Amino acid sequence: MKKVVIIFGSPKKNSNTHILIEKAQQGLASQKIESEVFYLNDMSIKGCQGCYYCKKNNVAECVIKDDMQKIYKAIQESDGIIVATPIYFGEVTAQTKLWLDRLFPYIDMNVNSLIPKGKKASFIFTQNQPVPTLFVEYINNFKNMVGFVGFEIKESLLAYNLDKDYKPMVSENPDIMNKAYNLGKNLFLE
Repeated sequence: MKKVVIIFGSPKKNSNTHILIEKAQQGLASQKIESEVFYLNDMSIKGCQGCYYCKKNNVAECVIKDDMQKIYKAIQESDGIIVATPIYFGEVTAQTKLWLDRLFPYIDMNVNSLIPKGKKASFIFTQNQPVPTLFVEYINNFKNMVGFVGFEIKESLLAYNLDKDYKPMVSENPDIMNKAYNLGKNLFLE
C-alpha cells in the first residue's frame, strides 16, 4: 500500500489549509493510499546548524536529534508528500521554511539528491490576498527547492482570498474543494 506524508505548515489546526488537507486525504483514501499528517507547529524542530555532519559523513541524516527525525523516517517509508501551508507575509510559514531547511541532508556534496527516485510531491497553498499571482514567484521557488531535494513535483493548488473569521471559508468553494480532492487522488497518476 502506498503511503504519503503530509507536511502541515499552518499554526492553525482548524484553518482553510487544514480543510484542504482533509479533502486531499479523502482523495488519497479513494485510491487506498495511507497518509500521515505532521503538524509542524506542534513539533520541536531546530533550524539547520550548518554543521555539515550529513555532508562530511555522506549520509542522508541529520545530527540534530529532534522531532525532525520522525519526519525523516516517515519520508523514507513513504511514496510521496503533500506540503500544505498558508502564505504569511509573502512566503510559506516559518514552520514550513524550517522543515525545508532541514531537508539539507538529502543533498550530497556534489549537489545530487539522496532521496530515492520516484517520490512524488504536491502542494496546497492558501493566502488571504485576493490576487492569485501576488506571491507566485516565491511559491514557485519553494516548489523548485523541494524538487531540487529530489521529489518529483506533481500538482499545486493555490486557494486565495481566504481568511478565517474574516472571509468565507474554503469549504464554501466547491471548485477548490474538488481540486484538493483530486490533488490527493491524482498524486500517483501519470
